[in-house]
Amino acid sequence: MCKPARRKCAHCREWFHPARDGQVVCCFECASAIGKEQTAKAREAAKQKETQRQRIEEKAGRQRRAVRRNELKPTRHWVQMTQRAFNDWRREMLLVAGHGCISCGTKTAFAWHAGHYRTTAAAPQLRFNPDNIWLQCSACNVHKSGNIEAYRAALVELIGEERVLALESNNETHRYTREELDGIRAKARANLRALKQQEAA
Repeated sequence: MCKPARRKCAHCREWFHPARDGQVVCCFECASAIGKEQTAKAREAAKQKETQRQRIEEKAGRQRRAVRRNELKPTRHWVQMTQRAFNDWRREMLLVAGHGCISCGTKTAFAWHAGHYRTTAAAPQLRFNPDNIWLQCSACNVHKSGNIEAYRAALVELIGEERVLALESNNETHRYTREELDGIRAKARANLRALKQQEAA
């Protein structure tokens, strides 16, 4: 029977003749060292796996808490969030279209507002109606309480008497649902992104 071909020890890299099939180390010391290395690697792998599991659990916990917090927020919060997104889109759209302040006509305002013809307090059902929201300078919207007489005259020129009267006579009550607000907000944000991409192009 021929002698088994010599091999390099997996630990010390010295050449040796294996005494049996599958032998990869030359002596007990090398086998012990390899065993310790494998145990350390297995322990480290287990530790990493446990750390990863904890991170996944923490992330899932944070997401559950965020969902729960959102569920506990009143509808008023979502109305405000949606109004902000809708106003941002409407303001940007009117600026891109070259509109100035609907009340005084200026195109060089220090700050631009999305001014409601009928206020959100007086007509909350019209808070997301584009016909009811136009560009206003801060002077007209804040200091002149909307400058409504000039606003109305300009609004009639822009959209016509019939649509202005429709705004003025709309006294229907409407309670926005969370789903409805989420949809309006998502659409407004998508429209704003599209506008900004057009500007950048």
